[in-house]
Amino acid sequence: MDSSAAVAERRSRIARGWTLDRGAVLVASGLPLPIAGTDQFHEFHAHPEFRYLAGIAEPASVLAFDPAEGWALFVALPAFEDRIWTGDGPDIDRLEAAAGLPVQPIERLAGWLEARRGEPLAILGNRDVADRPAGYRLPPLDRLEAVLDDDLAARLSWHVSEARRAKDPAELAAMRRAAEASRAGHLLALRTARPGMTERGLQVELEAEFFRHGAHRTAYGSIVGTGPNGAILHFSPTRRELREGDLVLIDAGAEVDGYASDVTRTFPAGPRFEGIQRDLYQLVHVVQRAAIEEARPGVEYRDLHLRACERIAAGLVDLGILRGAPADLVEADAHALFFPHGLGHLLGLATHDAGGCLQGRSPSDRFGLKWLRADLPLQPGYVVTIEPGIYVIPAILDDPARRERYHDAVDWERVDALRGFGGIRIEDDILVTEGAPEVLTAALPSDIASIEALRSEAFAR
Repeated sequence: MDSSAAVAERRSRIARGWTLDRGAVLVASGLPLPIAGTDQFHEFHAHPEFRYLAGIAEPASVLAFDPAEGWALFVALPAFEDRIWTGDGPDIDRLEAAAGLPVQPIERLAGWLEARRGEPLAILGNRDVADRPAGYRLPPLDRLEAVLDDDLAARLSWHVSEARRAKDPAELAAMRRAAEASRAGHLLALRTARPGMTERGLQVELEAEFFRHGAHRTAYGSIVGTGPNGAILHFSPTRRELREGDLVLIDAGAEVDGYASDVTRTFPAGPRFEGIQRDLYQLVHVVQRAAIEEARPGVEYRDLHLRACERIAAGLVDLGILRGAPADLVEADAHALFFPHGLGHLLGLATHDAGGCLQGRSPSDRFGLKWLRADLPLQPGYVVTIEPGIYVIPAILDDPARRERYHDAVDWERVDALRGFGGIRIEDDILVTEGAPEVLTAALPSDIASIEALRSEAFAR
């Protein structure tokens, strides 16, 4: 759990920034989602706004605020029937120590709202408190004459998103622990993966090592793609076996106290990169190292992305895959045939954390920019991922319109010979500082020599 002093400071800073003189705010954690045909629920993830401001992650709970009385915390404590099936619930003293607030039973929230009848009400966090109030042991909000103010809620939520960009020491401590657990899992995969092992089997071993090293859960569904599956950006592992000549792409991260790590490594199924694998891997590695070095305060993340695109285009020209001047190829989005996604994103209580774009900026509809998840100047305290990649994606490369548009920019015969290649991505978590960036995941190597040294261990057993 978070430091109560850090959480209290967040609440104080947020309340000052809200500048409310009347009204009320509810920040809801969310309700558990039942699994049909069972008496169980999907693993619960508290809404990040609730987790950030409350410091805890209990389901069906609400952090409330009004400018006259400040903050109040209402938690759903287990009823008699719940205690039979799921236990006695959270330790109240521990929750209060983490939140820095007294814990009140959720049943008192109706009275809190009744006392503010007719006031503007902003709902942050999970909106299910309005849509499914019974889950929070509330009557329908219209019975309490709650005046829902969606414009106010949007303004207050945006302020929370902006505040969440720069991480405080308590947040960074959790992210460092998550990075260490991720390192352990990826190292195990690098040292043990061999042809004949399945994607699913590799996932199980990787995630088990996360948990052995302190992870509370995985930050997202682990991506383990071998051979052509490595070209599917959000691939779910299957029973496909690793084969000689494959590349293995693993994008997986541990989570600690709600804070995510997000790490990708690509390695050969055998002991060494071979042929074009080595050339393309080295290109992605050089591009990533350059982008990390340039992640400094004041640098626009969009510019960082575009410079990475130009470097990828230049490397693909050198390898005879693209033709033309790199800047012109990027302007035409030809690079996005092989690098369609953005360079990375903000990271924190969500894998794709809040506040990735400055207010007033709109996502581009350009092929080479439409999946860029961060568009803002970097500042100290921001944690971002840097994750360039090169892929052979049939859905893109088999599109007749794109083949026609980029007829002269691509050596299509050479590209078609790469079918089944899959993809290469290298991803690290970067803390922007006043000076040189800090790579939170630096202890997990990514250069070719280190990767091949680790792979040799898998074949020395």
